[in-house]
Amino acid sequence: MEDQGGYIKTHFDAMEKNILGNKSHLTNVMVNILDNAIKYSPEAPKVDVYSEQIKNNIILKIKDQGQGMSKTVQKRIFEKFYREHTGDIHNVKGHGLGLAYVKSILDDHDAEIFVESEKDKGSTFIVKLPLIS
Repeated sequence: MEDQGGYIKTHFDAMEKNILGNKSHLTNVMVNILDNAIKYSPEAPKVDVYSEQIKNNIILKIKDQGQGMSKTVQKRIFEKFYREHTGDIHNVKGHGLGLAYVKSILDDHDAEIFVESEKDKGSTFIVKLPLIS
């Protein structure tokens, strides 16, 4: 991130933070989403991470200012081996497994993930994790 002149800013407003989960896997979820924000930013990556509590859930929002994606792509990004077709341009390495892994881990934690994105305007990944009641 620093090598590319970018930043990650945190905006943590959630008061509660006790969730039941596998620390290693949930860390990998965050690392994967942040790694994608860096990889898919054509310029210096700018990422903001937000947390808030809504009812009995922690909501994490990871917002980047990268290349974004179309509605068609958004519908498929959590499928195993899916990669956006970019013609003859292969500037981002990967196998299409990262977000499928993220979705699988979050499903196992009774959590949810959504994406909001617009081509050339960045993406926001929203993770909803249940609090321990």
